[in-house]
Amino acid sequence: MLLEIPAAIKQKSNKILTNSNINLNEDVEVNLQTCLEMKQLTHILKKLRHLSDDTLETNLNDSELPNLQYRLNQCKKVVSNELFPTWEIRDTILNQCKEELSNYKQRLDQSHNSNSANDKTMIMDSNNNLDPYSKRDLVKKTTSYYVDYNASTKWLEQQIGVENIIREKSVVTLKNNCNDNIEYMKQFNLFCKKK
Repeated sequence: MLLEIPAAIKQKSNKILTNSNINLNEDVEVNLQTCLEMKQLTHILKKLRHLSDDTLETNLNDSELPNLQYRLNQCKKVVSNELFPTWEIRDTILNQCKEELSNYKQRLDQSHNSNSANDKTMIMDSNNNLDPYSKRDLVKKTTSYYVDYNASTKWLEQQIGVENIIREKSVVTLKNNCNDNIEYMKQFNLFCKKK
């Protein structure tokens, strides 16, 4: 799945250089391979967070005119052009990885189940005696199939946790700097449904 980075973030991305050399002017590809490798998506998620949530207070305070109306307009602009679109694309990346990993696990389970009948016969040696090392080897072999899946699933859970924490902080920042009465998570859900 190819995902397009929001225009406001692309523009900001051109001004900031990072060690990871992630180019947000190109579409982000999310597939099983990128989800299993994790490194590229980790850099992309970090950069998207930096360009939106980490700089949110600075972007909101970037006002030439400190009057209330200008500040509210600035809030609306930052939320609709930068913050919500990056939240949405980060959600899409994580949801796509969740789907890719779920499908991958199903394939692993099917493959492992078809091989398990053959493996169980290997536990007995030629004299029909129980081979004590075969069972251990079978367990090692089985768990080795799931190493990438388990690591990627753990990474995904961590990224979802990071997203929740960052969004909570961003909502507090929005309430402090913009409008304390707006339910920003509800607004975000409406934003996503409109598309």
